[in-house]
Amino acid sequence: MRRVALVILLGASLFLAATPALAGKGGSHANGSASASCTASGNLVQATGLPTDQVINFMISDASGTSGWVLGFTSDGTWSVNVPSASGPRTFEFASRTWGPNGAKYTAFATCSA
Repeated sequence: MRRVALVILLGASLFLAATPALAGKGGSHANGSASASCTASGNLVQATGLPTDQVINFMISDASGTSGWVLGFTSDGTWSVNVPSASGPRTFEFASRTWGPNGAKYTAFATCSA
């Protein structure tokens, strides 16, 4: 009986070791969005090539942290967002739905900085 339990535990350990981890915050492209791009000019941030089959979120990161909100769906893969003026550098991301603790994980479809 001990051998069976040991074999089951060993098999489970090997399976878990071979299973890839969930993608972390930002950086990967999903559903054909590898061609998505983002530009920031003044107070306008624009993206093209976004996926049309899932919700798009918009994230802003600066020295104080990251905040974001849901934009919705795009029928043509484009989106423009007006952002308030800032005194320092910022990074903008058009992203997937969030998951994980406090929604801290998501897939970035398009990223740009200003």
